[in-house]
Amino acid sequence: MDIVFILADTAVPENIGASARAIHTMGFTRLRLVNPLQFPDEKAFRLAYGSRQILEQATIHPGLQEALADIDLAIATSMKKRSVRTDSHHIQTLPGILAKKKRSVGRAAVVFGGEESGLSNGQVASCDLISHIPMKQRYPSLNLSHAVMLYAYVLSPFSTVRLKQPAGPAPGKQRQMARLAHMAMDATGIKKNVNLYARILERLSLLCDDDVNLVLSFLDKLENMNFPSASETV
Repeated sequence: MDIVFILADTAVPENIGASARAIHTMGFTRLRLVNPLQFPDEKAFRLAYGSRQILEQATIHPGLQEALADIDLAIATSMKKRSVRTDSHHIQTLPGILAKKKRSVGRAAVVFGGEESGLSNGQVASCDLISHIPMKQRYPSLNLSHAVMLYAYVLSPFSTVRLKQPAGPAPGKQRQMARLAHMAMDATGIKKNVNLYARILERLSLLCDDDVNLVLSFLDKLENMNFPSASETV
C-alpha cells in the first residue's frame, strides 16, 4: 500500500520542511501540498535536512479534491468535533484498519490542515475517515510537523522502505465501491439526508477487503439493473 501525506493550507514553510524530514525518517516518500502560502521556500529546505528530495518531488495542488484524485482511502486528521460524522479513529487504530484493506486500497492519504485552524468542514467531508491524536491537554496543540511525525511513525509498517518494494498503481476497488454507493444513494434519495449519506460512506470505508468485494458485487448488480433516479420514483 502506498501512503501519501497531504498538507493543506500551510502558512509556515518550516513546517513543510520538518514534515518532509519526518516522513522520510519513517520510510515514506510522497508529499503533496494544497495551496501552500509559501513554497518553494529556502526555509523549508533548511528544515528538511537530509530529505531535500522529498520536497523536490512534492506536488502542489490548488485544492484538496485535486490532491485526492488518485487516492482510494483518505484519512482526515482533526481534533474538532464534527457534526456530520461522529466517529473519530484513534491514531493507533489506523494500522489495523489499513491492514484489513489488503488489495482493495492501493493508495491511501493522511490529510493535515493548516497551522491556524486545521482542516475545514468541506475538506473533512472530502475524506473518508477522521483520525485524531489523543492529548492530555487540549492546549497548546501539537505542532503540524509533530503530528505528521506521529502518524508517519504509527504507519511506518506500510512504508515502501519497510515493504522493500516500490508502490504499485492503486487497484481502485475502494474507489469503485464508493462511486457505486454514491450512485445508489443518489438514486434512492438518501442524499437528501446529509447525515445518513455521510455516515453510510464512512462505514463503507471501514470494510475489510473481502467485504469490499461483496458490497462491490452487490452494487454492480444494482448498477446493471438501471436503478431509477430519485426524481423518477417521486
